[in-house]
Amino acid sequence: MTQYPDHEPFHVVESEPTQDRLLEHPHPLTPIAKSWIAIVAVGYFILRDAPDLLREAPNGGWRTLADYWYIPMGLMAVVLMISLLAGYLTWRFTSFIIDDQQVLIERNFISKRSERVAFTKIQSVDVTQPLVARLLGLAALRIDVGGSGSNANIEYLSRKRAYQLRDYLITRAHGKHTGVISSAQTPVGTAFVDASATDLRIVAVPPSRLLASMIVTNSTIIILILITVTVGFAIWRDQPLALASTSLLLPWLLGMAAYLLNRMRNEWNFTLTMTPDGGLRTASGLTSLTSQTIPRNRVQALDISQPLLWRIMGWYRVRIDVLGLELEASGNVPANLLLPVGHKSDVELVLKTLWPRLALNAIEMHPIPRRARWLRWFDAQTFSWGFDERVLVAAGGLLRRRTSIVPHARVQSVRISQGIIQRRLALADLQAHTTPGPVDVVCRHLDHSAARS
Repeated sequence: MTQYPDHEPFHVVESEPTQDRLLEHPHPLTPIAKSWIAIVAVGYFILRDAPDLLREAPNGGWRTLADYWYIPMGLMAVVLMISLLAGYLTWRFTSFIIDDQQVLIERNFISKRSERVAFTKIQSVDVTQPLVARLLGLAALRIDVGGSGSNANIEYLSRKRAYQLRDYLITRAHGKHTGVISSAQTPVGTAFVDASATDLRIVAVPPSRLLASMIVTNSTIIILILITVTVGFAIWRDQPLALASTSLLLPWLLGMAAYLLNRMRNEWNFTLTMTPDGGLRTASGLTSLTSQTIPRNRVQALDISQPLLWRIMGWYRVRIDVLGLELEASGNVPANLLLPVGHKSDVELVLKTLWPRLALNAIEMHPIPRRARWLRWFDAQTFSWGFDERVLVAAGGLLRRRTSIVPHARVQSVRISQGIIQRRLALADLQAHTTPGPVDVVCRHLDHSAARS
């Protein structure tokens, strides 16, 4: 198995600059990839209103669609021409230049606008492939510069060129010099998997496990039980009105269906890989494929969660807080997901890859005082906390067991809070603040003196 060195923070290596300077335009199929939404939208509105328009046609009476086929087709043709023309002009006057120091993106259509992204400012580079662009073999680049400025986007390149350019920019962001022209010869992934021969695969989530994890959830089981009981009672008592009461669950069913479909669309074929420079990369998507780069030195905290029913299967979910990374990345794909569903061995491998020096099993965990049962009589036994010289760990939860980890070096501030009853019981909550994200590191119901110390 290929072994890569531990990741270090981004730095610039002093060496002689290269003389590469490359001028490129987006792919010629970019206008089609950008204009298809307008064409579909206009087509929908035309076909939706076609019956009403035809009823009001001259000479009165109903006219079949065949009599006036040229009306919607003409409108579609006009919209298609306008969309393609606008897309062509945007493509024609868009270019990007890559030299030894930066990426310069120029858009000169109607108004002139230039974006300069220095290699030293690049934090991560993501590749997104929406459905139509994916079918055309295209991909878009999203260059994240963190809190120092707005992100830059290049739409669209060929899939192969987008992968190659992403790898080149990440290499330059790590301070390593390489030629932009020679980067076109590097091996890249495919339309289904964003992993080259030089990448090390850490974890891959099989579709069968993802589908099973979507079904085996607390909410899904509760809704299925309610529907089964209601339908069974209606059949047993021969009461159709009772059967109609299942319609009250319809909003829940629709919301649950939307949630499951969104998870399947975003987390399908999820893979976590390590690049040769030590960075992490996630890739997933059913209709659209999104690849996200995660700099390990920007991970602020980590959360391992396990719903009640997942304990039967031994499954876990891992999420992270990343400095400067949006909660929702492009394409509505969660930017903080490190493992959608995996076994304990997968979690241990992810932790070892992210923080090689972390020994989670060696950290002594302390239970909360017995007097805390006056507040949490049903789940007080699940809460515990611990720390070592590197991290703080908080665990607890009955229906959803959570283990939150934050390195001491990533803690921005600490808050100790006490409610009225906690004050009488000499208890306190200790919360470690990091960058905004899904991870909430809170040690609940500690002894007041332990929290202060």
